[in-house]
Amino acid sequence: MMLKSVRIRLEFNAEVLRNEIFDVHDFASFQNFWQRFENFLADRMVVGHLNVLEGHGLIPSDFKDVDGQLAYQVGEDDYQIAYDQIAREWTVTIR
Repeated sequence: MMLKSVRIRLEFNAEVLRNEIFDVHDFASFQNFWQRFENFLADRMVVGHLNVLEGHGLIPSDFKDVDGQLAYQVGEDDYQIAYDQIAREWTVTIR
């Protein structure tokens, strides 16, 4: 089955965290980035907003490593992306 490509838009206002996405090179470094991203949101009491976005399929969920690529779901659709392409394909903006 050919997996689709999708543009993900992550918005937050921490320059340092935004730059950390460029350090993602494997599943462990991705998990570290994603945990820091979720903690950043939780610290700002917008976890409900994150859950609403996830529920509408606007951010990925259910991450795992499949054949050396990041596999995840957006809504009910499955996607795969090479780790070195995340920073390029996912739009991370500062708000």
